[in-house]
Amino acid sequence: MCALFFNLTCKKESPVAPPQPTVPDTTSHNFTFQTFTFGGNAGSCVLSDVAIISDTNIWAVGAIYLDSADGEPDPFPYNVAHWDGQNWNLKQITVNYQGNPVIAPLDGIFAFSGTDIWMTNGFPIHGDGANWQMYQLQDMGIGASVSKAWGTSSSNIYFVGDDGSIVRYDGSSWTKISSGTSLTFNDIYGSGGQILAVCLQFNPLGGEIFSIQGNTATQISSNPIEGYQFYGIWFTPNEQYYIALEFGGVYEKHSLSDNSWNPLEITGAATTGVRGNGPNDVFVVSATGDFLHWNGADWKSFRGQTGLSSGGYARVAVNGNVVVAVGANSPQAVITMGRR
Repeated sequence: MCALFFNLTCKKESPVAPPQPTVPDTTSHNFTFQTFTFGGNAGSCVLSDVAIISDTNIWAVGAIYLDSADGEPDPFPYNVAHWDGQNWNLKQITVNYQGNPVIAPLDGIFAFSGTDIWMTNGFPIHGDGANWQMYQLQDMGIGASVSKAWGTSSSNIYFVGDDGSIVRYDGSSWTKISSGTSLTFNDIYGSGGQILAVCLQFNPLGGEIFSIQGNTATQISSNPIEGYQFYGIWFTPNEQYYIALEFGGVYEKHSLSDNSWNPLEITGAATTGVRGNGPNDVFVVSATGDFLHWNGADWKSFRGQTGLSSGGYARVAVNGNVVVAVGANSPQAVITMGRR
């Protein structure tokens, strides 16, 4: 007779640790700020936009009026302030319009490199940092006036502006994109294949959001943001979206398919610009001098260091550990630079 013996060993299972809450990655709030002012004696000055190529190559555009060599007010503005790593140097960018040299205030700037820079003054302007060409859209049969730009290269760049203007340049030709609106576009931004632009409405107060794909622009819902003008937009695709609103502070959502935008209780001021390095490193500025940073865990206000006595900021740009906001502290133009 065969006997079968089974040696059964009971192994005690280790307890399963409960899931731990996810701690978001954070960035540092530790910034040191400097504020620079320009002009003011010869006329009201303002800087409207800024682009950071590197910490030694920053371009701010607008209109700064100074006295000429004979002590009289110069009727032509310095339309660029350029940071070389040590100082802000004022420049007068001259372009040709219908055969005549023109020095005019500038509205927007977008730079791919130090030798591939786009500016706007109603028309697109392209240059290498020293030489500039203005594209006269009306002379090409394109009825558009543009003020802000965004693109992936100089062969794929978009411009937005007054009267619902959206224009695309593919490196060789210009195309006007129908928006179906006559409202003024204030900002455009793209990331991860998504391009969004926002515009404002005066009567009644309001705004619209447009998605741009190729040569097509489509209005998307802004519900329930009503009664506010849209000034700026920035996002990380399918993760975080922000809209800067006049008198409405900042609204956010996590996906464009979400039903509604959620208000952030960080400021009640007219926010004018929002930009970030990523979802845990976002900056917001306002027309009353607010300068705010989201580090992935909380918002911090730097108003004590960056507040202005009689003005505010128009735009903000960030590149790594350098953030720059531009605007006016009437009657002077102002630049505030933060370093982390």
